[in-house]
Formats: sequence, structure tokens, C-alpha cells
Amino acid sequence: MNGFGILDWSVVAAYFLLVTLISHHTSARQVNVGEYFLGSRSLPWYAVAASIVSTSVSGVTFIGVPAIVFADGGDLRYLQFCLAGFLAKWIFGHWILPKLYAGAYTSPYDYIRDRLGPVLGRLSALLFFVGAILSQGVRIYAVSLVLELLTSLDFSWCVIMSVGVAVASTWLGGVRAVVWTDVIQFIMLIAGGCVAIGFISHDYPGGLTALLSAAGDAGKTRMVDLSVDPLASYTLWAAIFAMPFQNLAAYGADQLNTQRMLCCRSIGEARKALYASNIGEGIVLLFLLVGVALWGFYSREVIDPRFAAMVAETNDRIFPAFILSEMPAGLRGFMVAAIFAAAMSSPVLSALAETSLTMFHTGHRSGSLSEREAMVLSRSLVVVWGGALAGFAIMLRGTDEGLIPLAFAMTSYTYGGLLGLFLMSAFVPRAYVRRPLLGVFTSIAGVVIVDNAASLGLAASGKILAFPWLFPFGLAVCLAVALAPFGKPGATVRGL
Repeated sequence: MNGFGILDWSVVAAYFLLVTLISHHTSARQVNVGEYFLGSRSLPWYAVAASIVSTSVSGVTFIGVPAIVFADGGDLRYLQFCLAGFLAKWIFGHWILPKLYAGAYTSPYDYIRDRLGPVLGRLSALLFFVGAILSQGVRIYAVSLVLELLTSLDFSWCVIMSVGVAVASTWLGGVRAVVWTDVIQFIMLIAGGCVAIGFISHDYPGGLTALLSAAGDAGKTRMVDLSVDPLASYTLWAAIFAMPFQNLAAYGADQLNTQRMLCCRSIGEARKALYASNIGEGIVLLFLLVGVALWGFYSREVIDPRFAAMVAETNDRIFPAFILSEMPAGLRGFMVAAIFAAAMSSPVLSALAETSLTMFHTGHRSGSLSEREAMVLSRSLVVVWGGALAGFAIMLRGTDEGLIPLAFAMTSYTYGGLLGLFLMSAFVPRAYVRRPLLGVFTSIAGVVIVDNAASLGLAASGKILAFPWLFPFGLAVCLAVALAPFGKPGATVRGL
């Protein structure tokens, strides 16, 4: 078990026992889908805020962000993306969230269906399905990397174990269990980052101050990049002009996050939850500093031979490898439990199951589906979507992309069309929405082509556009095609 002892397993088991108890405690309330998927719109704002942070700051952050800094040439420039979060949350809370609460909608796709018709409503839900599987599969991939190091089990079995825990938690307790479990995960995220920095800096000559000074001399604390190179990912211009579109899509058009805010008692509490979740940007800084600490440690020490080859394959394994090889028993178990907490995929399973039921089951919408039948179907959908997530995560094995670029690239394929449909439904009169279907599919095709230009023979090597710019590019293509004032509005819109 690569040095993982009984005490470590006991700590991990205690975490999973706590998650199970939370799910069991909330299971008695799961008598209808309104409670199962939205917590009867009665969850407190502070719990929802912690859930939003835990959902957005995932295992990809826990594992991938330190790897960014640790890598050759790595630094703190990723922190610039926090600006995008602040801006997008204000726009969403001020201009968009009230529209969802005014109509008591269960999802942004329900809103799109009401404004633009059932065809586009279902299309937006399908885009969510594809994007969720692509992006959240990366989370499963991330935690499975840890399990692989920990147990030496085949990667596929590690994926099945990761998904199985998430399916069980969601199946039993619904979104109420997911939110309160996220609160625990939020606490463990912060504790895990602080423990790692404290543990490393304690033994570093001169402590944390000396470590940060050495990192500064090595260029590891650089935060701002004013480059205008379209291939540079972590620049100030990408943070201000590109990533806000990604964040706006994530909070306003992705049910994974929007579902949390729709669980609040009122629009006022939903805004509190949204704005309070800005604390998540501090967690990003925390894990960037973990990366600095790892760089400082391994500038003086060599990587444990048991993990050296696996770390050489991908830097994303450096933090898990450090935990398993350098931390003492008990503390090592806590850190692995924190990684599991950060990478739990249960939030997306709830969102996927709810959207499947509310957008595609006519019996549910007409009222002919009984509450008991709806609950059985909802739990079955959780299992089905868990299988889909596991399948895609297994397909990611052997990828040479870093976790952070990979996670963002996966969402870029669908976010342009999804955000385009939502913005058109919210702010554009229906008569001016001429070719929405063509706009969505052109957007997807355009992003896929640009992101894979080299493999398609359109570029000599590498990419032609860094991943942050794929989000405004996809949105611009969708809106330009859908709203182009040429010819008559398409029959697809008139018939919706």
C-alpha cells in the first residue's frame, strides 16, 4: 500500500463514515423530487456558499494547482483568474439570478425552454450533459491518480471506487446531503492546504519567510503577466477579457453550480451565498502556495524512488506523491481524505439526474408521474450518470495534458453555445433570435477545430489559441450566427 498504514486508513474511513452518516441523516426527508434535488428551497445561504466553493474548487485545484507552480517555469500567475470570478459573480447575481428566482425555475434550461421553446431548452440540457461528463470526468481522473499511487490498483478500479462513493452518497441523501457534505469538504480543503504548507515550512531553513524569499528569487512568486501572446494562458488580459465568460457560464448556465443557488430560501440569500463564495479565490491562493512549498522542498530533496517515474509522467502527481512519501502516519491519512473530499463528484450526479428528469420526462412535467415513481427514477439516473462519468474518466488515462488546462478545455467545447442560448433567452427578444441551432453547432465546431488545430493539420505544432480565449470565441461565434440580421428568422425558431 505504498506506506499507507492502519492509522491512515482509519482516518480515511472516518471521513467516509461521516459522509455516510450525513447522507443517512438526510435520507428520511427524501420523499419527493423537490426535496431530493432542491432541498425544498430551504437550505441556509452559508451552507450553499461553502457548497459552491467546494464544487468549483475541486480535486483538480487540490492536485493540479500546486503542480502548476512546481513545474519548470511555474509561478503564481494562475491567481489572476480570480479577477474573472469576482466580475462574473457580480454580473450573475445582479442581472441574471433574479430572472431564475422570479419564475421559480429549477434550472437555467427550464428558463431557456420557457423563453425560447422546448427544442432549445432540451438542446441546452444536452449541452450541459456533454460538458458535465467532459469536465467532471477530469475530477474523477484526478482522484484516481491518487488512488493509483496509494493502492497500486489498476487505474480503472480506482475510477470505479471514486465514482461508487459519489453515487452512494447522492443516491441516499439527495442534494441536501451533497450540500452539507460539501461544507465538510470546504473545511478539509482549507485544513489540507494549511497543513501541507505548515509541514513543509517547519523543516525549511528559516521557515516560511525564507522559503517565500527563495521562491521569489527563483521567479516562483510572479503574479502578473502582461503578455499579449494568444498562446499564453495565464495573463492579465485573459483574466479580464476571457475567463469572465467561462465563469459566467459556470455559474449561470451550468446546473452543477446553479442548482446550489436555487436551493436557497430567497433571492437575497442566494446572492449572499454567491458573493460569500468569493472566499474560494483565497483557497486558490492557498494551493498555489502549496505549490511553492513543494518546489522549496524538492529543491533540497529528491522525489521518493517509488513515485519518481509516475511524477515524471505527469507533474499532477507531485502533491499526492509528497503526501504518501513524506508525511507521517495519521497526517498522511488526513491529507488523502482531504483529496477525496475535494474530488467527490456527487454534486454533478445530482444536477445531471435532476436535469434529465425535469427536461426530458414528459410524465414528470405533466404531473402523471407519482412522487414514488419520480424518486425511483431519479435514483436510477444517479447510477446511470455515475457509469457515464466513470467511462469517460477511464478514457482520460495516459493524457499528457495538465489537470487545469484539461479541465478548462473540456468545458470550452459546450460553454460558448450554452451561454449563448442563456443570454439570448434572457436579453434578446425572441423575434431576433434567428438561427440558434446553427449558432450552437457552429460554435461547438469552431472551438473543436481551434483547440485541435495541430492534430487536424491546421497548425504546424501545438495550439493556435490558449484555452481562456476559447470561451469568448465560442460565445462570439454562437451569437454572431444565431443573431445575424440576414434573411428571415429560421423555421426552427418559429416552430418552437
